[in-house]
Amino acid sequence: MSDHAFLSEFIKEPLYLIKDEGVRVKEKETSVQGEIAEPTAYPPAEAEAPAVVEEPKAKVVLKPVPTSGQNLKGCIILVNWQNGEVAEEKELLLKIMSSVKRTEQDVLIAQASGTSEEQIEALLAEQNHKQVLDFGTGKLPELSKSDFYQITAEGPKKYLKAHPLAEISTDVEKKKALWKGLQEMFL
Repeated sequence: MSDHAFLSEFIKEPLYLIKDEGVRVKEKETSVQGEIAEPTAYPPAEAEAPAVVEEPKAKVVLKPVPTSGQNLKGCIILVNWQNGEVAEEKELLLKIMSSVKRTEQDVLIAQASGTSEEQIEALLAEQNHKQVLDFGTGKLPELSKSDFYQITAEGPKKYLKAHPLAEISTDVEKKKALWKGLQEMFL
């Protein structure tokens, strides 16, 4: 196997031999020994310096939002319970949801009291949802300009802004308006 003529047919692309940092040499494959072209400066002198991007100094960790339910039907409910859940308000909420054929397992109840907008955004990004009900938390920027009990849609997702459950439980007009909004959203 002394015939090395096949080597020139082995690689057809140009080869580059890097001898020193910043200097590139182009090698032509005209023969097995090859001819070496003159070194060229790399990169060209007129190129601008690359932009420097600073990395964040501290890792941001968001505290999880306390939730209950399993979100089986893609519905997230934001409530403003100050010290954990309020039994009367939870019972009212479950009655309201049962009227539109949703159980506690079908929804995800998030206690938004004391949370930031970033925490709520992270919760919504993490959970698969089609509907979001906001009972007086004011944490969703999508609902800041919308009217109470009016459906706001963003693509396939629907949002409903409502008064806090404590207000709804004592006001018949708010109950009627909520029922109308829930029918439009779920039924």
